[in-house]
Amino acid sequence: MLLRLLMPCTIFVLCGLISLQVNAKSDIIIILDDLGYRPSDVAAFSLPKEITFSILPQTPLASDIAHRAEQEGRAVMLHMPMQAQNGKNMGPLGLTTDMFAGAITHNLRKAMKSVPNAVGVNNHMGSAFTGQQESMEALLKEVKRQGLFFVDSRTTVLTKGEEIAERLGVPSTSRQVFLDHKLEPAFLLKQFNHMKRIAKKNGHVVVIGHPHPETVDFLNTHLPALEKEGFTLTSVADYFSHAPKVAKQFGKARNQTAQLTGGGVNKSSAELREQSTFVGSAVAQSTLPKDATEPSTAAPNE
Repeated sequence: MLLRLLMPCTIFVLCGLISLQVNAKSDIIIILDDLGYRPSDVAAFSLPKEITFSILPQTPLASDIAHRAEQEGRAVMLHMPMQAQNGKNMGPLGLTTDMFAGAITHNLRKAMKSVPNAVGVNNHMGSAFTGQQESMEALLKEVKRQGLFFVDSRTTVLTKGEEIAERLGVPSTSRQVFLDHKLEPAFLLKQFNHMKRIAKKNGHVVVIGHPHPETVDFLNTHLPALEKEGFTLTSVADYFSHAPKVAKQFGKARNQTAQLTGGGVNKSSAELREQSTFVGSAVAQSTLPKDATEPSTAAPNE
């Protein structure tokens, strides 16, 4: 008799667990770094709006890209240059390990003026800077003052970024996959599959790529299939919805969308956009300085 009573309950619980497992989705957060120098960067606007653009400060196209991204409801980050162990040129407003805290704060504030709608920061290069406790404390204290979040690009295993951010109460996470430090189709696919495995295992994954034509074409080809495979392409703004500047900049739009969709934000839009033609002739020849890049052919630690 007891067994007969327990059997329906057991079946109900098992069905519930199976349903949760089937409906569970894994979040994929993709950030494109190094935007701002090349006219070809605007091809990245063909990607879904959940893809985040991280823009280098005081670059020829920084303002135009940031403004258009804001119009499209796309989250923007500041790709803050930081000193590398190999001594490569960082570009404008780079942070070095010998700077006083006041100078670090000053440079970050100037950088934010060139990308004023940025809701978060991640490091450009930085294998030397992110390993220095005092330097990172000065940086992250200003990040907190401005209500931003921090994504550690993890260009070195010695980074103290997320550890210090957690101690200071700065919303943060770390990059788990570099997508395109080799621009070969087989390698891109290998990293893309690695991304999916991590997302399934952990429930989310943070990926960093770059606006290379090869990367943009690859993503446009492979992203549409993610939803059918049980993944959700998620904006960094949704992932960090609790960060003060994200809440201020995206909260109202998110609430309106939730009302229109019956309570859920559509994070999986795969609608592609036409490539922009806004680049003026004055910057048509702009290129990223050779020694200011994160080389696609180099190891992902820089």
